[in-house]
Amino acid sequence: MAKDTLTTPEVDVPAQQQSTIVARSGEASLQNTLRNISLIIGREYKNRVSQRSFKISTAVLMLLIIIGSFVPTIIQFFASGSSLPTKIGLINNAGAVAGLQGASLNHFIETGLNGTTSQAAGAGSGSRFTISSGSSANLPDLLKQVKNGSLPVLLVLNRNGEQQLQFTYYSASDPSSNATDTTLPQVQAIASQLSTMDKSSRLGLTPTQTSSLFTPPSFAVVNTQQVQDHRSVGERVAGSIIAYAGIILIFMSIFMYGMGVAMGVAEEKGTRIMEILVNAATPFQLLAGKILGIGAAGLTQMGALVVVGIASLLLQNPLKTALFGSSSGGFNVDITVVSVTLLALVLVYFILGFLLYASLFAAMGALVKRQDEVQNAVTPITWLFMVGYFVSFFGIYDSSATWVRIVALIPFWTPTVMLMRVGTGTAAGWEIGLSIVLMIAAIFFCTLISARIYRFGILMYGQKPKLRQLAKIARSAKAN
Repeated sequence: MAKDTLTTPEVDVPAQQQSTIVARSGEASLQNTLRNISLIIGREYKNRVSQRSFKISTAVLMLLIIIGSFVPTIIQFFASGSSLPTKIGLINNAGAVAGLQGASLNHFIETGLNGTTSQAAGAGSGSRFTISSGSSANLPDLLKQVKNGSLPVLLVLNRNGEQQLQFTYYSASDPSSNATDTTLPQVQAIASQLSTMDKSSRLGLTPTQTSSLFTPPSFAVVNTQQVQDHRSVGERVAGSIIAYAGIILIFMSIFMYGMGVAMGVAEEKGTRIMEILVNAATPFQLLAGKILGIGAAGLTQMGALVVVGIASLLLQNPLKTALFGSSSGGFNVDITVVSVTLLALVLVYFILGFLLYASLFAAMGALVKRQDEVQNAVTPITWLFMVGYFVSFFGIYDSSATWVRIVALIPFWTPTVMLMRVGTGTAAGWEIGLSIVLMIAAIFFCTLISARIYRFGILMYGQKPKLRQLAKIARSAKAN
């Protein structure tokens, strides 16, 4: 008789329940990945910002930025202090000159030397010359003042036998020195103008006819080349200053923090801590956490420097107004005209440049056995970065050249070369946007390859990888 066998009926799991289980499993895996990455980011960030060297370097860089932003104002302050109006003594023995005599003659000479016809004699805050009249009886005393330097210039007007004007210019300048008397050419120009006006007056010409002699001719200038930069000289100088300060800061920061990533990976690998960490997190999580953690520390420092830089720049105009008033002369480079876009791009290109190079530094750090080998391992990457650094300095002579524009769009060199082009005003908006898109794509591609090399390298001890092995790993990463 056949025995009945006990069978367990199969339980069919509904498709909706299966999808829910898969979704919950994927969600749990994502949460675990994010949790591990956040823990690694917190550890790396805390280790960096708590270091004494980080605090000292940040404070020093802040101080240098503050000093650098105040340099133009300081130079202008000393220049304005040394550019007091030049006092010119005037003795008129020629009588009326073209109907001008006394205060009217002084006013004409003074306004002509100061380059304006509207300001009253001696009243302008930006006057470079002041005229003081004297009589022929005071000539010996005035000559003594010229000799001892208390009176820079003495001008004496006389007439010859034909009633032509004669000018005698006394100065304390040393003719044997190489110093140039900058006042002499201006006084000569005014003397020539006075002589012409006096001759016209004696010939019977009216003041209107005399003034028409000095009316400049119509002179049109047509530039056949398209204008590339509509900014003033001060704006271009200020843009270049900020751009190159940002380039140097980006280069130093990316190299310093990139080396920190490589050294950190090599240290963990050399002390065998990596084997413990790999059991708690995947190589990708370790790579992402280390890059983002150290990058966050670098971003903190860069952000602080940019904020201090912007604040220092915004203080320049109120400070100049307080020191020099509404008008100021002398050396004047208005660094506050630099747009916030340029300062923001310093931060953007630092972030993108760091993410790009940090992934490469991490991969190289994972391929060495000891920390002392890191420097040699990252040398190719360092030279790759320095190419763009050097181009940013040489390319300024023709920043709109085709080869410079192409180099600026290559992601490895964009942070420095494109920032130089933005500072010089030759980068179009679409070029800036395209460079950022290309850098993001390069970051994704390089991170994909570096993650595979990183996973291969951190578990490899006692042997050096061959180029064939690295190429195979890179191809597999590209295929995946």
